[in-house]
Amino acid sequence: MNNGSFEIFRSRNNANHYVALRTGDKNPNATAVRTSKNLSIFTTIADDGTHHIGFDPAAARAAIAEHGFYAFEVTVAARDGLGA
Repeated sequence: MNNGSFEIFRSRNNANHYVALRTGDKNPNATAVRTSKNLSIFTTIADDGTHHIGFDPAAARAAIAEHGFYAFEVTVAARDGLGA
């Protein structure tokens, strides 16, 4: 846990695709993500060890350290009739 935060960007072309950066990161890949015409800012997530639906902070930290960003996909499907 780094006690910082992640900026989460969502694809404008595919609602299931996201990219995470460390808040304040100035590496070239982070700059490219922030200025991409294909991505828009979605939310910020604190790096406090809390897991979020579809987002693993440990995997994000590892990928960002290696690649400068963390690309991930989240698919949510409604499940009507549970317990019926």
